[in-house]
Order: sequence, then structure tokens, then C-alpha cells
Amino acid sequence: MILHLVRHGESLANEADKARRPRPEDWDALSARGWEQARGLGRRLAGEGIELVVASTMRRAQETAQGINETLRVPIETDPDLHELKQSDAFYGSVPDFGDTASLNWMPTAPRDFAEPGAESFDAMCARVLRVRERMEARAGKERVLLVTHYGWMHFLLGLTLFRDDFGPQHLMGLWLAGHANTGISVFERKERRMDGMDFSGWGLTTWNDQAHL
Repeated sequence: MILHLVRHGESLANEADKARRPRPEDWDALSARGWEQARGLGRRLAGEGIELVVASTMRRAQETAQGINETLRVPIETDPDLHELKQSDAFYGSVPDFGDTASLNWMPTAPRDFAEPGAESFDAMCARVLRVRERMEARAGKERVLLVTHYGWMHFLLGLTLFRDDFGPQHLMGLWLAGHANTGISVFERKERRMDGMDFSGWGLTTWNDQAHL
């Protein structure tokens, strides 16, 4: 099975955070640049045989799916488990400076099931990512699927793919160093693999953060 994943286009929140200014009321919408990125992504994916787009409930992901679909013209579904990693109430209250409120400040050394108020735990995030992957596995061979999701979500999938059952909070800081651009393309495949006499079968990473269309 092949899964194409993309991060949403640039949002108004991304634009404001880069400029270190307060986020506007419609912060979850795509910026003008984000719409351009989404449409360019649709043109880039036109030859990949995508048959279905599944997007997060978040507005920036939904609008990215719409921009992509101006070219692809395929069904769009929504999956709430593709939602970005849920940060704490303190995090959202501290925008745009954040301070030490982000999940990466406490999650790597906290118990797996711990979460600050309003946030979700490491285990809760892993469970969401695994639910999506299991639902996609159930559709294997039926449709070629594109998932539209978020930076944190994709990094949790990367961790589960690379470290499998050993994936833990201690890996997060290193994983976050693997950047991912708005509308970057990543490809994960589940297949049989053998190298040097060893079995590497199962889910693996084929492409990370392809930005050739940007």
C-alpha cells in the first residue's frame, strides 16, 4: 500500500507567527500564498493516480484539499483523527510568543499518558495516528489515497514508522528536526523488504518533504 501525505498550505496563523504578530480571527484559513501552494500541489499530483483525498477537520487542511481538488477532481472525505497535535490552553493563550508552553517543552520527559490542561498526551496522539493508518490499511488495494494533515501529525507517523513499538516521547526533539514545508509531499509504503539478510517488512518511509513543486 502507498500513502501520499501532504502538510496543509500556509495558513494565516503561519503567516502571522513568522512575522511575530498576533493571529487574526480567521487564523486557521489559508493565506493567499497557501491557496497558491494548494493549487500548485494539485497540478504536481495530477499524474500520481490519486483517487481520494482525506483531510483533517481543520480549516487550513480542508481548504488545502479544495485547492488540490481544483485539478484532481476526486472525492474528498474528512477524518477528525488527522487533526494537528492538540496543544495546551496555555499555549493558545500565549500566542505569538508561546514561551515554554509548547508540547515539546514538557512531553519528551513526561509520562506517556500525561497532558497539560487542554493538550493531549503522547499516547493519545499515537492512538489517533494509528487509527488513521489502520483505516487506510483496510482500504488497501481499493483506492490510492492522499492525506492532508499537519506538521505534528506527520512527525508522529514518522516516529511510529521508524521506531515502531519502541517509539517514545524521548524521540520527539530529534524528529522535529526533520522539517516539513507547507504542501511538502511525503510517501509511506507498506511492503515486504529484505536488506542484508534482514526483514524490514511493513511500513517504511519512501519520500519525506518533497518540495519540487514549490
